[in-house]
Amino acid sequence: MDTYRSTNKYIMLAVAVIFVYLSPLYIMGQDAHVLILDNVDGAVASLKVLAESGQIFGSMHSTVSAVMNGLPRNTFSTEFNLQVFLYWALPAFTAYVLNLTLVHLIAFLGMFLLLKRYVLPEKRNEAMAVGIALAFALLPFWPFGGLSVAGQPLVLYAFMNIRSKMDNKMDWIILALVPFYSSLVFSFAFFLFMMGLWWIYDVIFMGKVNTRFLVAIFFMGLVFLLVEYRLIYNTFFDSGFISIRSEFPLSRIPGKRAALNSSIANFFYGQYHAASLQSMVIIPSVALALLIAGIKRRIPGILLGLLLITGIISIWYGFWFFDGWIPIKQQFGFLREFNFSRFHWLHPLLWYLIFALALKIIAGNNRLGKALVMILIVVQIGFLFSNNDEIVERKAGRPSYKAFYAEDLFRDVKEYIGQDQKDYRVVSIGIHPSISQYNGFYTLDGYSSNYPLAYKHEFRKIIAEELDKSPFYRDYFDALGGSRCYIFVEKLFYNSMMEKDAGIKIEKLDLDTGQLKKMGGKYVFSALEILDSNDNKLKLLKVFENNNSAWKIYLYEVL
Repeated sequence: MDTYRSTNKYIMLAVAVIFVYLSPLYIMGQDAHVLILDNVDGAVASLKVLAESGQIFGSMHSTVSAVMNGLPRNTFSTEFNLQVFLYWALPAFTAYVLNLTLVHLIAFLGMFLLLKRYVLPEKRNEAMAVGIALAFALLPFWPFGGLSVAGQPLVLYAFMNIRSKMDNKMDWIILALVPFYSSLVFSFAFFLFMMGLWWIYDVIFMGKVNTRFLVAIFFMGLVFLLVEYRLIYNTFFDSGFISIRSEFPLSRIPGKRAALNSSIANFFYGQYHAASLQSMVIIPSVALALLIAGIKRRIPGILLGLLLITGIISIWYGFWFFDGWIPIKQQFGFLREFNFSRFHWLHPLLWYLIFALALKIIAGNNRLGKALVMILIVVQIGFLFSNNDEIVERKAGRPSYKAFYAEDLFRDVKEYIGQDQKDYRVVSIGIHPSISQYNGFYTLDGYSSNYPLAYKHEFRKIIAEELDKSPFYRDYFDALGGSRCYIFVEKLFYNSMMEKDAGIKIEKLDLDTGQLKKMGGKYVFSALEILDSNDNKLKLLKVFENNNSAWKIYLYEVL
């Protein structure tokens, strides 16, 4: 039984802070700055395209024709993911904002319940529990991940209730519903694996065979398998589908020193898609807590255990792409195609549990300790605010949501072409293909980590000479799998966001426009003027520009 009930004022204050954190999205609307990398450059457009394709419930062999000459439906998100429903039911930006709001609020709720019952149950730690839960909720969660990170505390809370035989129907409902708003391959495959290890630990070291706990693990795993049935079919049963993942690199890290450096960096600074932001406050707090515990000659066993697990995960992350794995990966193809390093998606949960345990030691039973704890929480919250997308993306000089997708500009392009968008195909130079896709155009290029290998090889013929001019691009496209199936141009040096004030022109372009035309390519949307367009059998039709767009678009027709 819980030993305290938090007063409404703490909860209301925390929720208010969350909405302040999200306020740029509500106040500025599409003029707000949002995450670009692996977000609006791909994921958002992918959800929008699927929602508008008429193939949400498409058959196992259907395709989504708007992307890359027809991507298999099974390579998109499952129809049983809440985000797909949001993008089907609402305008894209509204769906984006609602998704982020739900993610942050559920993150707070889950961490608060977990801390309240199992980590900081004492009445005197009430404010601390709310503060740490708030800090967790202000992490810059990757929007496309849904509850893949943000929902872990809530799921752990349910599992711990079941393990402790304190569960009720709501705990089982949590296990049943979270799979509809999160990813098995990003995080919960690894989460459930850790739950399995915990069950084995109980059997071996505690002498307890907790059947209910084991059933809960299998129950959630089964729900995930049903939700992700398309992925399961594509991976294990569709022998005719050969993914680009089969060409993913066996190794990305050539030596032990580099792997160790990667491990250390991951431990202290985390990873982009599952950020913990632990370096500034959390790690120093842990060091102080261990010092205090040492002075008092106490061993904080759980804290040290969680630190050990966190460290092992970082080592595993750093060494997964170490070249020492090559002989094993050559024998087992699934080790190449599936990223087993993703245990690091558990880091945010682990670090904030570690933070809670550390602050509990620092607080002790004295006023000075409690005051220091609240200062540390406030500083961490301030650090999290400084990592808000509005601040980070604006500071980096990147465009707003509205300027990025430039709907007015591409509406002008569409009207100028004057044909049904499904009757022709386009490619982009100097801008992400997701922009064209978001605006309803059918593209030959795109961003996907799971599309047919044969298409990659066919598309490569278009850019073969440009790849030959750039070892960087050649390795990026060939050796690293080709997830970004782009018109790479040596002149641009992987810059797919050439804004209209870039002041750059493409002087020498080497594309196989015959191959482009063969694949159905009719138009090229280039963010830069192509000076030798005639040599590439490209005809400049018109230049489009307006104040609401980050881009100037040179519309070329493929002759």
